[in-house]
Amino acid sequence: MRTLVTGGAGFIGSHVVEALRSDGHQVWVIDNLVTGSRGNLPAGASLVEVDVRDQEAVTATFERLRPSVVFHLAAQTLVATSASDPFRDAQINVLGTLNVVRAAVAVGAAKFVFASSGGTVYGNALQQPVPETHPLNPISPYGVSKVAGEHYVRVLCGHAGMSTTILRYGNVYGPRDIPESHHVITVFLDALLNGEPPVIEWDGEQAKDYVYVGDVANAHVRAITAGDGEAFNIASGREITVNEILRLVCAELGVRVTPLHRERRAADVRRFLLDCTKAEQMLGWTPATSFAEGLRQTVRYYRQQAESRRRHALTLQ
Repeated sequence: MRTLVTGGAGFIGSHVVEALRSDGHQVWVIDNLVTGSRGNLPAGASLVEVDVRDQEAVTATFERLRPSVVFHLAAQTLVATSASDPFRDAQINVLGTLNVVRAAVAVGAAKFVFASSGGTVYGNALQQPVPETHPLNPISPYGVSKVAGEHYVRVLCGHAGMSTTILRYGNVYGPRDIPESHHVITVFLDALLNGEPPVIEWDGEQAKDYVYVGDVANAHVRAITAGDGEAFNIASGREITVNEILRLVCAELGVRVTPLHRERRAADVRRFLLDCTKAEQMLGWTPATSFAEGLRQTVRYYRQQAESRRRHALTLQ
């Protein structure tokens, strides 16, 4: 099947591309390479360097490639950045999404899969675990932009007769993330592997739902043929505190450290756990990777990256 992944050279997107290639699909990638990298892409995936805000370029790319299934992952993902510059956040996450949706409609794509954020669209959840029926009540501009994206996808694709599936991620972790994402596991590993003290925001007792990136990628493959017209939580259904994550990361690295502490991050919540029953029932998807195994794979990747950088630095001396 002819598939296209926006943001496919990024952290999550590149794993989606990899899963699609493994499942036998043709894959094209749209990415502006601001946070993504060509090196993240597997063999057989074709990259078109385009920014989703560029309507003409997006439209021309879709007209040339004419994909059957579109996975829209390109986004501005930082909550803090969305608060400091909500206009840019909306340009990428709302207007960029509109550009991609309109281009997909124009070429008659059959399916549109939209990457949303369970951690932000629900806001301060009124119940735990949080089901998909929970009101969408975002408390950050990023969450607002994701809710807007969901509605635009649902309405515009629906009017065009195109099937849609919305995937609301938990806290995704794994290889190929970058420290600039501010994802806690990546930030901890980056600090520890560079001999710096890790930083814990708030008191570290905030507990979230963490899901391995490979499992998230597999949910996208499932969404090609299932979940039409539905939104799904894609997470582990288990919670773990930031303090416990640091303890486990240190154990994997064989180090003991005293972290620094900073104030609570804006729009952070105390506890967040997603109910993934619907994904199991309708997508046939469940997370296959335990946190312990996912963390081992993640630590192994960042250790290899750190060692590669050290060897490269030595060759330059």
